[in-house]
Amino acid sequence: MTTSKRLLRTLALTATALGALTLTACGTPGAAGKPAVTAAPAAVTASPSPRMLSGKDLERHPDPIVRAQAIAVRITNTCAPGTAPELPALPAVSKVAETVPGMPADAEPPTPADAPVPLPTDLPEPPGPEATVSYDEVPLDEVDRCAADAHADRVRAAFATGAPADEAALRKALAGADYLPENVHRMPGDGALRVRIDLRELSPNDNLALEVTATAGGVRVDAFGAPVAGDPEITGIRRSGRS
Repeated sequence: MTTSKRLLRTLALTATALGALTLTACGTPGAAGKPAVTAAPAAVTASPSPRMLSGKDLERHPDPIVRAQAIAVRITNTCAPGTAPELPALPAVSKVAETVPGMPADAEPPTPADAPVPLPTDLPEPPGPEATVSYDEVPLDEVDRCAADAHADRVRAAFATGAPADEAALRKALAGADYLPENVHRMPGDGALRVRIDLRELSPNDNLALEVTATAGGVRVDAFGAPVAGDPEITGIRRSGRS
């Protein structure tokens, strides 16, 4: 199966952003954009050689985006080995800071000179203004069905002690299970508390989403395929035979 370009782009941008963060500890830019030599060793918030995390260890990284992507990569590759690219090894710390001589300790570290970062050559072009927005549910393929089952098990486990009391409790439990708050969307209308988790950017085929409904004893989790044409809102997707 062809690796999702959307997922590949997300992984590449995360690695690039975290790599740029690490560069803030490399010194002050000089006249030609090169790090200037400082008179004393830099003081950092972590050890001089922070332990690098890779593979499943990244699921415990301090950055929630890294954790969410690491979990999605593992689940996808369990369903179809080699489908999703692994995240590169990253520092176990969430921020590397530096105290530069002559700069107040509480000042923001200098921004390093921009350096070109190579990105995958097969990144998709953004859809043009003529893209047609689709709001109809789409089928999930075998790999996304497998991934959906694994994600659904994780969500149900987050509510093993009982149903969420309200939306805030539901969101807190999902965040504790490493589902990003910005990917959780409350469904409008009366009735049972219901949200959708947009996993399209973490899906190998771009379409995976979960619908989570509070029940008397916990939650019900339903997987469905959300289209990407025109980038429709996840709450506006029409599910087959449902509102």
